Amino acid sequence: MFHIFYKHLFGKDTAMKLINYSLKVGKKKLLENVNISFDKKYINHILGSNGAGKSSFAKTCVGMLEFEGKIEENQEAILIGSSSNIPAEFTLDDVIKLLKKKFEAQKIMGLYDLLKLNKVSKNLQIKKMSDGQKQKIKLLAFLSADPKVIILDEFTNALDKNSSIDLYEFLMEYKKTHEAVIINITHNLSDLEYMEGKYYYINNLEITEIASKDEIVAMYIRGE
Repeated sequence: MFHIFYKHLFGKDTAMKLINYSLKVGKKKLLENVNISFDKKYINHILGSNGAGKSSFAKTCVGMLEFEGKIEENQEAILIGSSSNIPAEFTLDDVIKLLKKKFEAQKIMGLYDLLKLNKVSKNLQIKKMSDGQKQKIKLLAFLSADPKVIILDEFTNALDKNSSIDLYEFLMEYKKTHEAVIINITHNLSDLEYMEGKYYYINNLEITEIASKDEIVAMYIRGE
C-alpha cells in the first residue's frame, strides 16, 4: 500500500558500507569505485550539484537501480522522498488502523506522539493536509517497520520553515533511541543548520566525507 521498498544488505558491521561501488545511468557515469561508510545514530548529510547522482545513489540502496560493487548492511533500507504515495482519500485514522494490522500498536503510537500528530484531526483526509503533515504521516508509516537504514531524498523540499523545524526536531530525537543509519540527501542548507551530523559531498565520481558543516556549505556554495 505504501510502496515501502526494502533491500536486504548483508555485512558484519552496523554501518552501511559502500565497497568498490560504481554507478552508471544510461551512458553517464555518476560514481566510480567508491569505498565509504555511513554510521548509525547520526544524520549523514549528502550534498552535491544537480546531476551528480544523489537521487540515483539513493535508489540503488533500495534495489530500484542497478550498480556495481557492494552495499553492505545487515538489515532493511527504506527511501522517503518529498512526494506522497499514501491514498489521498485516507484519513489519519485509516492509516493508523492499517498500520496496527502489521506492526506493534505501542511502536506506532510512540511515533505518533513523537511526531506530535495529536495536533492533526484523525478524520482529516490526506488530500486536505499540509505538505508538512503529509510528511509526518509518511514517517509514521515507514518508521513503524523499524528500518535500520533510512534514506531521506530532498525530504524538506518545498516545506515552510515551521514544518521543516518540526521534522528536524523529530529526527534528532528519533536517532537517539533507534539503532538506524539515517542518510539525508539534500540541497537545503537549513537541514545542516538544524541537524548536526556527518557530512558527505558527491563530486568527480566520488563520495567524500567532509570534516565540518562550514566546509561542506562553502563547497556547495562555490559549486565544487
